[in-house]
Amino acid sequence: MIQPDVRFRITRILCLAGLVWLAGCTGKSPRADFYTLGATPASGPTAALSKEIAIAVGPVTIPAELDRKQIVTRDAGNRITVAELSRWAGPLQDSIAAVLTANLATRLGTEKVAPHSRESLFPFTHHVILNINRFDGHPEKEAVLDATWSLKQTGVSAPLLVRHAEIRAPVTAPGYTGLVAAQSQALAELSTQIAEAFRQWAR
Repeated sequence: MIQPDVRFRITRILCLAGLVWLAGCTGKSPRADFYTLGATPASGPTAALSKEIAIAVGPVTIPAELDRKQIVTRDAGNRITVAELSRWAGPLQDSIAAVLTANLATRLGTEKVAPHSRESLFPFTHHVILNINRFDGHPEKEAVLDATWSLKQTGVSAPLLVRHAEIRAPVTAPGYTGLVAAQSQALAELSTQIAEAFRQWAR
């Protein structure tokens, strides 16, 4: 026979377990929002490059603090915030490479631009290698892109060009939607700078 105090303890445990189960059934976890960077068309018509030139974009390297699913922001005091519920839809390096690829294709007037991992598409003659030093910002202010990039010819170790860019793009829409749009705009400006430098070298 179960003693009254033991029976009371068992009853209390079962009640607590039931409450936890009900909370799990009725409670709703916050929903995460997912974002992706977007390509930006060239502002006007461009003369096509030589058909012999084929460009690989990448590798793209990013700081360790950006190598995560969550979007990272930075305030004026260089304090980093990780947005748990605002996330990238895919790896940030891949998204940056894809956007630069699309942007450079329109700015250089050629279809022979691809991420370096797609080498099976066509033989690459040149590589645009990108090291991101900073790619963050604040949803209520601006996006900041600080990057060093180089242009190399396939099979040659020494770079043909090495450039540094620091680009700031204002946030014009509220929240993380506006921040990601500003980051896309910063990548568009970087793409324009790379395309112009490539054209000057190719003359």
